[in-house]
Amino acid sequence: MNSPQVVLYGINSVTNTLLQSHPDAIFATTQGGGTYHNKPILSLEELSAQYNTPGIQIIICSMFVDDIANALVEHGFSLSAIYFYNITHCKVLSCEDTIRKSGSTEQTLHVVYDMKVNLPCYDALSFAAVAEAERIKRKLKYIHFYMLSANPGGNKLSFDANYTEDDRSWRIANIVKPIFESLPSYIGCSDIINRADLTPTMAGKLNLFPEDILTTQAGVAHGLLKLEEYYNNGIPMPELKVQPAAASMVQTLLDHCHAQNKKLVTLTLRNTPTHPERNTPVGPWIEFLHSLDTDTYFPVLLRDTSECLNATPLSQLAFEVPAATISFALRIALYDAAYINLSSSGGPSFAYYFLKGCSSIRYSPIDDNHFATARNTLETAGFKIGEEQFFAQNGLHQIPFEVETFESIQQAFNHQCQMLECNTYEV
Repeated sequence: MNSPQVVLYGINSVTNTLLQSHPDAIFATTQGGGTYHNKPILSLEELSAQYNTPGIQIIICSMFVDDIANALVEHGFSLSAIYFYNITHCKVLSCEDTIRKSGSTEQTLHVVYDMKVNLPCYDALSFAAVAEAERIKRKLKYIHFYMLSANPGGNKLSFDANYTEDDRSWRIANIVKPIFESLPSYIGCSDIINRADLTPTMAGKLNLFPEDILTTQAGVAHGLLKLEEYYNNGIPMPELKVQPAAASMVQTLLDHCHAQNKKLVTLTLRNTPTHPERNTPVGPWIEFLHSLDTDTYFPVLLRDTSECLNATPLSQLAFEVPAATISFALRIALYDAAYINLSSSGGPSFAYYFLKGCSSIRYSPIDDNHFATARNTLETAGFKIGEEQFFAQNGLHQIPFEVETFESIQQAFNHQCQMLECNTYEV
């Protein structure tokens, strides 16, 4: 079979590199003119007139891949014939295989995350799932999020009622936006600094969510109850996308720790200065780690973000991954790869329910002495105490509504192993 005729489009050091593999290449630039290695440099017009044939392969040797590829297509070249040199990985890639999501406004759901009613915390997981369910319902391709500031603008006062400005900014950057970015339909996130800018920013856009955002000038704190409406109407549970780079990092961790043939078990703990009465009782979990057969299991510990850089390991029996408490992408890659995920009550581990096939035991103790864990609060949020949770059907999940003890952890873990081995589950 004859090799394709190669055109190197652009004259620079990359051209010299590729010339070693393609010594008979044709040279071209947009304007053309002159010679290179004693060969004429064709213009785009000349290239189109002389070499627009089925056997041509054009390799773009320039950082302006978008402009050149579009110009080539406009001149009649097939997209399948156009390649470019990727300077990051030093290899030639196909333009056809690397097309970005177009983000066309007709195919995009424009979603407003109103910071006046939505806190910058892991509650964004439920909101993101609702937005994804709405996208699926409307049969759109993409989601673009807009972070609507609580700041009214103008001369009106605005207060940091829940978090300081620094805390809020950190949490938006490291929790909320990474959650949005993990949706497979995500194409972007924009900031609306003042509420007065809402209408100028969103006016004229199709497919708004909430639909009445411009008339009400206010968003909604959508959560489990709204998501259940979609589920009951046949919309599948939304799923988060595990980034290939993060999955590769997890595999590297297993390789370096010689744990390729072991079953990964993650343990996510809560230990924050905010509401310390809700923190993880560490003792039972340490006792559970002592009970694990380390020839069979590889335990990985994700400590609370506030103490993830603590130099003293919580236990010598588990490998700690501080990076995963900062990087949401790495966190869900670990959850996705795990045989069983275990956690105390906490926002990060709610990601379990949006990972296909994820296996988990997530303690969510009821305590009427605290507003966040009172039975009424949980039921109002959409939890059905003592019943099967609709959102926990995306894999194998247990949700004990009790404070963890060594005995209950071990019992739940053994039951989870049995469910996985039998490929059946009960919640």
